[in-house]
Amino acid sequence: MMQPFVLFEKKYLDKLIQLNKMYLVIQSYSRAYDHFANHTAVDLLITDYDDPGLAGMHLNAVKKDKYASIIRLDRDAHKTKLLEMMAGNQYRLFWSVVLINADTKKRLEAYKDKIRKYIDTSTNWQIKGNDAVNFEGIEVTFGELFVTLKWRTQKRRVKFEEIEKS
Repeated sequence: MMQPFVLFEKKYLDKLIQLNKMYLVIQSYSRAYDHFANHTAVDLLITDYDDPGLAGMHLNAVKKDKYASIIRLDRDAHKTKLLEMMAGNQYRLFWSVVLINADTKKRLEAYKDKIRKYIDTSTNWQIKGNDAVNFEGIEVTFGELFVTLKWRTQKRRVKFEEIEKS
């Protein structure tokens, strides 16, 4: 299972406030689980918003998650709670920001057989052996990772989990 998000660090808070991204939606995050690691921290994903309505929509989409909440950076009590979460060992916080670098591209390349299988079973694309399917982009919606695949003039936005299951 690919884990593409960066760890959330204290240094990001001032920039988020400066950008008026005051609403942080917190939710459970299972992609970071490492079967070989010996940690007991709860993995959480943070998604930032400047619009309280969008943050509310996200929260509503994950409302069954026991960790689902909104932290407002313009409220001292909320900011203090977030800093406590970051300082302790009880939680590992990930930020729903994907760094597209050589490592990420290499990890995505490892999924090329699964992508081919997904395309064969879920699309009507007739891809020949020398044709290439490209990644147009990676994005996050309500904490879910999506990729956009492009072949010739056709594009398809796919939940990455579907590719992993192929």
